[in-house]
Amino acid sequence: MNILLCTAEELMLTTFEFRFRKNGWKLIVAENAKIALEKTRTMHPDMVVVDLDLPDFEALDIVQFIRKEASTSEMPIMTYGTVENEQLLMESLRLGANDFILTPIKPDELTIRIRRQLLNKNLAGSLQ
Repeated sequence: MNILLCTAEELMLTTFEFRFRKNGWKLIVAENAKIALEKTRTMHPDMVVVDLDLPDFEALDIVQFIRKEASTSEMPIMTYGTVENEQLLMESLRLGANDFILTPIKPDELTIRIRRQLLNKNLAGSLQ
């Protein structure tokens, strides 16, 4: 499984990288919305995880773009952020994110939530 992570935060990148490798997932990294959207188009990840702490509401732009593009409209999206970003978390869900997780992230919870989204994607694909 290829999962695109959009974050500019080194600590989160390290956390995700370790957890993904442990689960046999390939991590694709994007530092900003422009790179994330380009990699979404060219690398076709199985899922996208987006940091809501990106500047200038870039995280919401990513969610909107993925949902509007026909080739990515069903791609699972998870957003994450602090409880202080509750408005952004709710807005990301309204725009089409499938799930969100609050930081600090518990590694086991992250794994379970990602597995659930990937399972749902695979089940939906088999029904078509």
